[in-house]
Amino acid sequence: MLLELAIGLRYLRARQGERFVSLIALISLGGVIIGTLALSVVLSVMSGFEHDLRRRLLAFNPHVLVRLNDDRESAALATLARVIEQVDGVEAVAPYVASQVMAAAVGIAGSPGYMSGAIARGVMVRDNPTLGELQRTLSSGSLNALGVPFSVITDQGDQKREVKLDGVILGDALAAELGLRIGQPVTLISPASFQTGDAIPRLKRYAIVGLFHSGMDEYDAALVFMGLDDARTLFRGDSQLEQGLQVQVKDLFQAPAIARRIAALSGPGFTVEDWTRSDQSLFSALKLEKTAYFLVLLLIVLVAAFNIVATLAMVVIERRKEIAILRAMGAQTRSIAAIFLLQGALLGTVGSVVGVGTGFVLSYVIDRYHLIHLPPQSFIVSVVPVELDPVNFLMVAAAAIVLCVLAALYPALQARSLSPVEVIRYE
Repeated sequence: MLLELAIGLRYLRARQGERFVSLIALISLGGVIIGTLALSVVLSVMSGFEHDLRRRLLAFNPHVLVRLNDDRESAALATLARVIEQVDGVEAVAPYVASQVMAAAVGIAGSPGYMSGAIARGVMVRDNPTLGELQRTLSSGSLNALGVPFSVITDQGDQKREVKLDGVILGDALAAELGLRIGQPVTLISPASFQTGDAIPRLKRYAIVGLFHSGMDEYDAALVFMGLDDARTLFRGDSQLEQGLQVQVKDLFQAPAIARRIAALSGPGFTVEDWTRSDQSLFSALKLEKTAYFLVLLLIVLVAAFNIVATLAMVVIERRKEIAILRAMGAQTRSIAAIFLLQGALLGTVGSVVGVGTGFVLSYVIDRYHLIHLPPQSFIVSVVPVELDPVNFLMVAAAAIVLCVLAALYPALQARSLSPVEVIRYE
């Protein structure tokens, strides 16, 4: 094999007056480098967007969600939680409740202010690892302030009074819509009181102790987080109340398998859903787009592979006398074919190493120094995210090498089929 490689390297070097073949070989090599470079950078950026979007979604959606389907008491959830904690791969389990509310601001001198519909979610704050991602989205405040009495100055006619209100956390877009900021009171109105025909609506004032920003309007403009006990009190008797368990798993990508095990344990009274199914259409679209980019940019490498076919075919024509002499000296046909297959593999390997290596460096620089900025009002991120996933770079290099080796098949078969007698006779 070393002999075939040495001969192949010699054949790629141009002889005096035969520079054209080497020029085509360099152009082919450049095509492989450009194709693998572009493909590596694009896949890194697409993986970065996918990772960033997944991180943002998991700040508000647990790895596995167990939803109670009937009106059983929360004791059933507590029993199930103890069972789920014993499932292999589960890191933490925490209860939650959620329902629709009307959020209202208080205007000057206690007059009614702006109002907006929202989803209030009651969560357990203490020792709850399922809220780890949510903590990273907070632009101000802390999760530990949920449900804790907070001093707020309120207007009562012409007088101001200091009151203690339990804390809630709002999305920054919802707070801006209501004209509120951190430290001010907000009133949450439960629709359950209207369903039961109560003359007085059930409402309660809370203090805004934190704001979060995810860059996604469906969360930033519609979510309110509050303490679990406060939520259960406010939503008492609500027929639309959603309650269940949030499950955190050790390995994010094992969530579907763990969800199936939990579904088997929980029985028909519960609905179990993992994070891949809650936003399945979105992640499927991202995967399809990533595959489409891979195939389209792989065409650049394919064009370079066609150039390799032309290059090696011309090498076969120019070196037919040397090939005939090798055959006459006893070289086997598979050795002749190996010479040209190794040439294709060499062009693919060198081009892939240089292209993928350059792509890795360029991706790292884009990520490290935030070279590409995006308008935050149009995108969920302000800079292009990049993820340096080794699998992407290895996949690009492998695809390029395979294409180049396949491109060398025709010249290799052409070379091995040369008849040494015919070539020596006419040369």
